[in-house]
Amino acid sequence: MNSTNITQPDETTLTLWIDGELEGEALQGVEAWALENPEIIAERDAIQAMNANIKEHVPSSIEPPYPDFFNQHILRHIGDEAATAERSQQKSGFWRWFATPAAACVMAVCFYMGTQVGEVADSAPPLTVTQVPPVYTPDGAVSANIFSSENATVIVLEGLDDIPDDLEMVGISSERGTRSSSGAVLVNTEMTF
Repeated sequence: MNSTNITQPDETTLTLWIDGELEGEALQGVEAWALENPEIIAERDAIQAMNANIKEHVPSSIEPPYPDFFNQHILRHIGDEAATAERSQQKSGFWRWFATPAAACVMAVCFYMGTQVGEVADSAPPLTVTQVPPVYTPDGAVSANIFSSENATVIVLEGLDDIPDDLEMVGISSERGTRSSSGAVLVNTEMTF
């Protein structure tokens, strides 16, 4: 055969050739291609040697201990599953017909209750919080007074030193106030309760 007429076989054909399962024209075509690719022949020989070594040292089948016990155990479980499936089919006959109307009724009740809750919420006055939580101050000389309005809560601390007028304060959202590189104190403006 001319090397221009020889094409590389697909993976399935190569696998069959390596396993020694090709015959006839397909075998001749792969053999001709393999003569030009000695690395494939070396790979085939290595795989066939490994397969022969495995067949020599590993038995082809091992009989499980007490095969009758295992077979009876498996057959009993299959019978139990079949009986359970049959019982569940017998019980589901009534519930299958009852479930659809019951689900429709429950959905209608939930829809009605949802419309009633919406109407009650619109007519109720807004809730206001009158109780002010206590504020802890770690310094006994500092006292805290709390003033609440509809939109804000103000905590006034008395007994602290006055803040100097030349201190620049900038509002940011952070957990703690920090001093920037310019010397300005960054103050937390988030509300925490």
